[in-house]
Amino acid sequence: MNPVLSRRAMLSVTFATATGFVLAGCGQNSSDPASPDANRGEGEPNAFPVTIDHKFGSTTIDRAPQRIAAVGIGDADVLLSLGLTPVLVPVWKGSTDDGIGVWADSSVTGAEPTPLANATTEFDIETILASAPDVIIAVNNAIDEELYAQLSAIAPTVLHAADQTDWVLPWQEVTTRIGTAVGLAARAGEDVREIEELIVRTRTENPQFEGKTAVLVIRWSDGMLRAFSPEAARSQLLTQLGFAAPAGLRDRFAGKLNYEIAAENYDILECDYLVFDNYDKSRADMEAQATFTSLEVVESGRLIALDPIVSDAVSMPNPLTIPFVLDDLVAKINAAGAPR
Repeated sequence: MNPVLSRRAMLSVTFATATGFVLAGCGQNSSDPASPDANRGEGEPNAFPVTIDHKFGSTTIDRAPQRIAAVGIGDADVLLSLGLTPVLVPVWKGSTDDGIGVWADSSVTGAEPTPLANATTEFDIETILASAPDVIIAVNNAIDEELYAQLSAIAPTVLHAADQTDWVLPWQEVTTRIGTAVGLAARAGEDVREIEELIVRTRTENPQFEGKTAVLVIRWSDGMLRAFSPEAARSQLLTQLGFAAPAGLRDRFAGKLNYEIAAENYDILECDYLVFDNYDKSRADMEAQATFTSLEVVESGRLIALDPIVSDAVSMPNPLTIPFVLDDLVAKINAAGAPR
């Protein structure tokens, strides 16, 4: 048995068991003319040529790409949700070393994608070149003009829109932008609608979330905590579920992705639910700080500790990660109970 296929199959079973549900529909019916199998290598009718405007101009794609290199974080998930397995996927520093999260394993078909190391810092252009792509998807990444010139010299390259900020991209726009680039705009739009319906349904089923405060924090290598703004990728789901930023933080983001908090200022984190990214990694250090453990939200058990895998998934909302994160996040918040 092919070891890659075996691993994928095993992880797919694990994923389905762990999440406890499978999002019904999602365009997996192979008899549907808009399904990925029907359109692979062709795209939807009249999809090409297509020109996509972005932060450094525009990119025209003349025909349906056959070899797609994903460079943006989470961009590979969007492609996989559309039934397309990229030849190259970005690796982030987290729970995986091959660029494919547990939530996406069951969607990978054919040859294993080449991993692109250090995708959020200084990745190797030669690795991208060696993958021989005919299109490069680099939507959810911080690509500067010099790097864009290098990428576009290899293949037509798609970036995020000019009026958007790196790492603060609405997942819906990322999904439809990538779908348009690969000739599956209608399918991408349907994915967005289905996931939005799932979020709305989850919010409706949990009216106790409305008006409550929550914030997602992470402890970086410098020992400081960083709280993410409601618009940041990591916080988008909290916002869409009805949570608001804590009063002590609402005016501190000022358009920034996150806000740095020293130990003596932890009190501004007081809220109804404190969501902590990859908490076990920082548990010992945080539990040694009285300014943290004495927070009412921590003492009352409303610290929502995300494991490394969910932490990776929450950082890049898309049609594959959102159902995975929702299942874990909602269960943990409800298990924590209502604020006093």
